[in-house]
Amino acid sequence: MANIELKGMAELIDKVNKLGAKGEVIKKKALDKDGELVKNSMEINAPRYEETKKHMADHIKISEVEKENGVDFIEVGPNKGDDSEFFYSKFSEWGSSKQPAQHWAENSILENKRKINEVITEELKRGLEEFD
Repeated sequence: MANIELKGMAELIDKVNKLGAKGEVIKKKALDKDGELVKNSMEINAPRYEETKKHMADHIKISEVEKENGVDFIEVGPNKGDDSEFFYSKFSEWGSSKQPAQHWAENSILENKRKINEVITEELKRGLEEFD
């Protein structure tokens, strides 16, 4: 899955982190908005199969905010551990021995990279203004 890194935002993120619990609320709001943005894009880009009335595009999940090495993040779309009814979405994304990878989820993230960064910047700034 694609990762989006924020460049040149260290000072802004540092200020938000210093707000403690209030900063966590600000970061969650920014990640939630971006999660919805990417989810909407994935719903458009996900393959749909004629044989079934249920489509993985209608069941794209957004994880709760997670933290790894001090970095907050969310996961949107298929994951390798998925064993739900829509487990096959991971095969259409990453491919299999019988199917080439389509990268519809990764492309949804990459095509929205600029907008994702804008949303995070706007939400962090708005949050800082609210709590200053």
